[in-house]
Amino acid sequence: MSTPYSCQWYFKKEELERTPSIQDGTPFETELIERAKGCNFIVSVGRSLQLPQLTLATATTMLHRFFMRKSLKDYHYYDIGATCLFIATKVEETLRKLRDLIVVCVQKAQKNDQLLVDEDSKEFKRWRDMILYNEEIVMETICFDLAIEHPYVSLLRFVKELRGSKPLAQTAWAFLNDSLRTTLCVMYRPHIVAAAALYIASKYLDEKLGDPAEGKPWWEVIDASIQDIQDASSQILDQYQQLPVIPQFRLVSKSRIPSPDTTLYTPKKNLPDVCAI
Repeated sequence: MSTPYSCQWYFKKEELERTPSIQDGTPFETELIERAKGCNFIVSVGRSLQLPQLTLATATTMLHRFFMRKSLKDYHYYDIGATCLFIATKVEETLRKLRDLIVVCVQKAQKNDQLLVDEDSKEFKRWRDMILYNEEIVMETICFDLAIEHPYVSLLRFVKELRGSKPLAQTAWAFLNDSLRTTLCVMYRPHIVAAAALYIASKYLDEKLGDPAEGKPWWEVIDASIQDIQDASSQILDQYQQLPVIPQFRLVSKSRIPSPDTTLYTPKKNLPDVCAI
Protein backbone atom coordinates (compact mmCIF):
# COMPACT_ATOMS: atom_id res chain seq x y z
CA MET A 1 0.00 0.00 0.00
CA SER A 2 1.38 3.40 -0.95
CA THR A 3 1.88 6.26 1.45
CA PRO A 4 -0.83 8.95 1.82
CA TYR A 5 1.41 11.50 0.12
CA SER A 6 2.37 9.34 -2.85
CA CYS A 7 3.55 11.77 -5.53
CA GLN A 8 1.96 9.72 -8.28
CA TRP A 9 -1.43 11.24 -7.45
CA TYR A 10 -0.52 14.92 -7.79
CA PHE A 11 -0.66 16.46 -11.23
CA LYS A 12 0.09 19.78 -12.86
CA LYS A 13 -2.58 21.72 -14.70
CA GLU A 14 -0.98 20.81 -18.03
CA GLU A 15 -1.37 17.13 -17.15
CA LEU A 16 -5.05 17.66 -16.35
CA GLU A 17 -5.42 19.10 -19.83
CA ARG A 18 -4.27 15.87 -21.45
CA THR A 19 -6.05 13.17 -19.46
CA PRO A 20 -7.20 9.96 -21.19
CA SER A 21 -10.69 11.49 -21.59
CA ILE A 22 -9.34 14.61 -23.28
CA GLN A 23 -7.12 12.52 -25.53
CA ASP A 24 -10.28 10.64 -26.51
CA GLY A 25 -11.93 13.90 -27.58
CA THR A 26 -13.74 15.01 -24.43
CA PRO A 27 -13.42 18.81 -23.95
CA PHE A 28 -11.65 19.89 -20.75
CA GLU A 29 -14.74 21.64 -19.36
CA THR A 30 -16.92 18.63 -20.14
CA GLU A 31 -14.60 16.32 -18.24
CA LEU A 32 -14.74 18.58 -15.18
CA ILE A 33 -18.54 18.57 -15.32
CA GLU A 34 -18.77 14.80 -15.70
CA ARG A 35 -16.33 14.26 -12.83
CA ALA A 36 -18.50 16.57 -10.72
CA LYS A 37 -21.62 14.62 -11.69
CA GLY A 38 -19.91 11.43 -10.58
CA CYS A 39 -19.04 13.04 -7.25
CA ASN A 40 -22.58 14.40 -6.89
CA PHE A 41 -23.84 10.86 -7.43
CA ILE A 42 -21.52 9.53 -4.72
CA VAL A 43 -22.65 12.21 -2.27
CA SER A 44 -26.34 11.70 -3.06
CA VAL A 45 -26.15 7.91 -2.67
CA GLY A 46 -23.92 8.18 0.38
CA ARG A 47 -26.22 10.59 2.17
CA SER A 48 -29.18 8.27 1.61
CA LEU A 49 -27.14 5.44 3.12
CA GLN A 50 -26.13 7.72 6.02
CA LEU A 51 -22.45 7.29 5.30
CA PRO A 52 -19.99 9.61 7.08
CA GLN A 53 -18.27 12.43 5.23
CA LEU A 54 -14.89 10.70 5.36
CA THR A 55 -16.26 7.77 3.34
CA LEU A 56 -17.65 10.15 0.72
CA ALA A 57 -14.32 11.98 0.54
CA THR A 58 -12.46 8.71 0.04
CA ALA A 59 -14.85 7.65 -2.73
CA THR A 60 -14.65 10.95 -4.61
CA THR A 61 -10.86 10.99 -4.38
CA MET A 62 -10.76 7.49 -5.84
CA LEU A 63 -12.99 8.62 -8.70
CA HIS A 64 -10.72 11.56 -9.53
CA ARG A 65 -7.65 9.34 -9.42
CA PHE A 66 -9.33 6.72 -11.60
CA PHE A 67 -10.12 9.21 -14.34
CA MET A 68 -6.52 10.42 -14.38
CA ARG A 69 -5.73 7.03 -15.91
CA LYS A 70 -8.96 5.94 -17.59
CA SER A 71 -11.27 7.66 -20.05
CA LEU A 72 -14.85 8.78 -19.52
CA LYS A 73 -15.45 7.43 -23.01
CA ASP A 74 -14.91 3.92 -21.63
CA TYR A 75 -16.42 4.21 -18.14
CA HIS A 76 -19.57 6.06 -17.10
CA TYR A 77 -19.12 8.31 -14.08
CA TYR A 78 -22.17 6.78 -12.33
CA ASP A 79 -20.69 3.29 -12.68
CA ILE A 80 -17.31 4.36 -11.34
CA GLY A 81 -18.93 6.49 -8.64
CA ALA A 82 -20.93 3.51 -7.37
CA THR A 83 -17.88 1.27 -7.46
CA CYS A 84 -15.68 3.79 -5.66
CA LEU A 85 -18.32 4.23 -2.97
CA PHE A 86 -18.54 0.45 -2.51
CA ILE A 87 -14.77 0.25 -2.10
CA ALA A 88 -14.69 3.28 0.22
CA THR A 89 -17.19 1.68 2.62
CA LYS A 90 -14.71 -1.15 3.04
CA VAL A 91 -11.66 1.10 3.36
CA GLU A 92 -13.28 3.34 5.97
CA GLU A 93 -15.00 0.42 7.73
CA THR A 94 -18.47 1.85 7.16
CA LEU A 95 -19.87 -1.20 5.43
CA ARG A 96 -23.34 -1.26 3.91
CA LYS A 97 -25.05 -4.24 2.31
CA LEU A 98 -24.37 -4.36 -1.41
CA ARG A 99 -28.10 -4.79 -1.93
CA ASP A 100 -28.84 -1.51 -0.15
CA LEU A 101 -26.16 0.30 -2.13
CA ILE A 102 -27.55 -1.00 -5.41
CA VAL A 103 -31.13 -0.04 -4.57
CA VAL A 104 -30.13 3.55 -3.81
CA CYS A 105 -27.92 3.73 -6.90
CA VAL A 106 -30.84 2.66 -9.09
CA GLN A 107 -33.15 5.18 -7.42
CA LYS A 108 -30.68 8.05 -7.78
CA ALA A 109 -29.77 7.14 -11.35
CA GLN A 110 -33.45 7.14 -12.30
CA LYS A 111 -34.15 10.22 -10.14
CA ASN A 112 -36.90 8.47 -8.20
CA ASP A 113 -36.21 7.92 -4.49
CA GLN A 114 -39.53 6.07 -4.12
CA LEU A 115 -38.77 3.55 -6.84
CA LEU A 116 -39.23 -0.07 -5.77
CA VAL A 117 -36.22 -2.05 -6.92
CA ASP A 118 -36.67 -5.80 -7.27
CA GLU A 119 -33.55 -7.87 -6.60
CA ASP A 120 -34.56 -10.15 -9.47
CA SER A 121 -34.88 -7.31 -11.94
CA LYS A 122 -32.46 -6.88 -14.84
CA GLU A 123 -31.57 -3.40 -13.59
CA PHE A 124 -30.61 -4.65 -10.13
CA LYS A 125 -28.50 -7.45 -11.58
CA ARG A 126 -26.84 -5.07 -14.03
CA TRP A 127 -25.70 -2.75 -11.23
CA ARG A 128 -24.59 -5.67 -9.06
CA ASP A 129 -22.53 -7.26 -11.83
CA MET A 130 -21.13 -3.90 -12.91
CA ILE A 131 -19.96 -2.92 -9.41
CA LEU A 132 -18.35 -6.30 -8.75
CA TYR A 133 -16.70 -6.32 -12.17
CA ASN A 134 -15.41 -2.75 -11.89
CA GLU A 135 -14.14 -3.20 -8.35
CA GLU A 136 -11.01 -4.99 -9.53
CA ILE A 137 -10.51 -2.54 -12.40
CA VAL A 138 -10.72 0.46 -10.07
CA MET A 139 -8.38 -1.14 -7.54
CA GLU A 140 -5.79 -1.93 -10.20
CA THR A 141 -6.10 1.52 -11.77
CA ILE A 142 -5.47 3.30 -8.47
CA CYS A 143 -2.63 0.85 -7.76
CA PHE A 144 -4.37 -0.49 -4.64
CA ASP A 145 -3.44 2.83 -3.04
CA LEU A 146 -6.06 2.99 -0.32
CA ALA A 147 -4.22 5.19 2.19
CA ILE A 148 -5.88 8.48 1.31
CA GLU A 149 -5.09 11.60 3.33
CA HIS A 150 -7.92 14.13 3.53
CA PRO A 151 -7.73 17.85 4.40
CA TYR A 152 -10.09 17.70 7.39
CA VAL A 153 -7.39 16.91 9.97
CA SER A 154 -5.20 19.74 8.67
CA LEU A 155 -8.15 22.12 8.79
CA LEU A 156 -8.85 21.46 12.46
CA ARG A 157 -5.16 21.86 13.28
CA PHE A 158 -5.00 25.17 11.40
CA VAL A 159 -8.07 26.52 13.18
CA LYS A 160 -6.45 25.68 16.51
CA GLU A 161 -3.08 27.20 15.57
CA LEU A 162 -4.73 30.38 14.28
CA ARG A 163 -7.21 30.53 17.17
CA GLY A 164 -10.17 30.52 14.83
CA SER A 165 -13.79 30.33 15.93
CA LYS A 166 -16.13 27.34 15.78
CA PRO A 167 -18.23 29.00 13.03
CA LEU A 168 -15.02 29.47 11.03
CA ALA A 169 -14.17 25.78 11.36
CA GLN A 170 -17.68 24.69 10.40
CA THR A 171 -17.87 26.95 7.38
CA ALA A 172 -14.42 25.94 6.15
CA TRP A 173 -15.42 22.30 6.62
CA ALA A 174 -18.45 22.86 4.39
CA PHE A 175 -16.28 24.44 1.69
CA LEU A 176 -14.01 21.40 1.92
CA ASN A 177 -17.02 19.17 1.37
CA ASP A 178 -17.85 21.09 -1.79
CA SER A 179 -14.26 20.91 -3.02
CA LEU A 180 -14.62 17.14 -3.37
CA ARG A 181 -16.33 17.74 -6.72
CA THR A 182 -13.28 19.49 -8.09
CA THR A 183 -9.88 18.13 -9.12
CA LEU A 184 -8.12 19.80 -6.18
CA CYS A 185 -7.44 16.41 -4.56
CA VAL A 186 -5.23 15.45 -7.51
CA MET A 187 -3.53 18.84 -7.74
CA TYR A 188 -2.69 19.93 -4.20
CA ARG A 189 -1.71 18.19 -1.02
CA PRO A 190 -4.39 18.10 1.69
CA HIS A 191 -2.96 20.92 3.82
CA ILE A 192 -3.14 23.34 0.88
CA VAL A 193 -6.78 22.49 0.20
CA ALA A 194 -7.51 22.93 3.91
CA ALA A 195 -5.78 26.32 3.94
CA ALA A 196 -7.76 27.44 0.90
CA ALA A 197 -11.08 26.46 2.47
CA LEU A 198 -10.09 28.21 5.69
CA TYR A 199 -9.19 31.38 3.83
CA ILE A 200 -12.48 31.47 1.92
CA ALA A 201 -14.40 30.86 5.15
CA SER A 202 -12.55 33.69 6.89
CA LYS A 203 -13.55 36.09 4.12
CA TYR A 204 -17.09 34.75 4.06
CA LEU A 205 -17.47 35.38 7.81
CA ASP A 206 -15.28 38.52 7.93
CA GLU A 207 -13.05 36.81 10.49
CA LYS A 208 -9.34 37.59 10.51
CA LEU A 209 -6.85 34.73 10.57
CA GLY A 210 -4.00 34.72 13.08
CA ASP A 211 -2.69 37.44 15.35
CA PRO A 212 -0.94 40.37 13.57
CA ALA A 213 1.03 40.97 16.78
CA GLU A 214 2.95 37.75 16.13
CA GLY A 215 4.61 39.40 13.14
CA LYS A 216 4.00 36.54 10.71
CA PRO A 217 1.27 36.26 8.08
CA TRP A 218 -1.16 33.45 8.79
CA TRP A 219 -0.06 31.29 5.87
CA GLU A 220 3.49 31.23 7.24
CA VAL A 221 2.16 30.20 10.64
CA ILE A 222 0.65 27.08 9.05
CA ASP A 223 3.59 26.64 6.64
CA ALA A 224 1.61 26.88 3.40
CA SER A 225 2.41 28.49 0.05
CA ILE A 226 0.47 31.69 -0.56
CA GLN A 227 0.42 31.11 -4.32
CA ASP A 228 -0.99 27.60 -3.90
CA ILE A 229 -3.61 28.89 -1.46
CA GLN A 230 -4.72 31.56 -3.93
CA ASP A 231 -4.93 29.10 -6.80
CA ALA A 232 -6.82 26.49 -4.79
CA SER A 233 -9.20 29.12 -3.38
CA SER A 234 -10.08 30.29 -6.87
CA GLN A 235 -10.87 26.76 -7.97
CA ILE A 236 -13.12 26.14 -4.98
CA LEU A 237 -15.07 29.32 -5.78
CA ASP A 238 -15.19 28.76 -9.53
CA GLN A 239 -17.15 25.54 -9.10
CA TYR A 240 -20.25 27.41 -7.92
CA GLN A 241 -20.64 28.88 -11.38
CA GLN A 242 -19.17 26.12 -13.52
CA LEU A 243 -20.30 22.80 -12.05
CA PRO A 244 -23.72 21.15 -11.62
CA VAL A 245 -25.24 20.98 -8.16
CA ILE A 246 -27.50 18.56 -6.33
CA PRO A 247 -30.41 19.32 -3.95
CA GLN A 248 -28.25 18.72 -0.87
CA PHE A 249 -26.12 21.73 -1.80
CA ARG A 250 -27.76 24.41 0.29
CA LEU A 251 -27.59 28.18 0.37
CA VAL A 252 -25.78 29.15 3.55
CA SER A 253 -26.01 32.55 5.18
CA LYS A 254 -23.94 33.95 8.01
CA SER A 255 -26.92 33.52 10.32
CA ARG A 256 -27.07 29.77 9.66
CA ILE A 257 -23.67 28.19 10.23
CA PRO A 258 -23.43 24.79 8.55
CA SER A 259 -23.06 21.49 10.33
CA PRO A 260 -20.02 19.33 9.50
CA ASP A 261 -21.81 17.33 6.79
CA THR A 262 -23.24 20.38 5.04
CA THR A 263 -22.35 21.32 1.50
CA LEU A 264 -22.65 24.87 0.27
CA TYR A 265 -24.23 26.16 -2.86
CA THR A 266 -23.77 29.90 -2.74
CA PRO A 267 -24.27 32.35 -5.61
CA LYS A 268 -21.02 33.97 -6.66
CA LYS A 269 -22.18 37.42 -5.60
CA ASN A 270 -22.24 36.22 -1.97
CA LEU A 271 -18.77 34.72 -2.09
CA PRO A 272 -15.52 36.49 -1.16
CA ASP A 273 -12.98 37.86 -3.59
CA VAL A 274 -9.73 35.94 -3.27
CA CYS A 275 -7.71 37.83 -5.87
CA ALA A 276 -5.62 39.39 -3.11
CA ILE A 277 -4.69 38.29 0.39
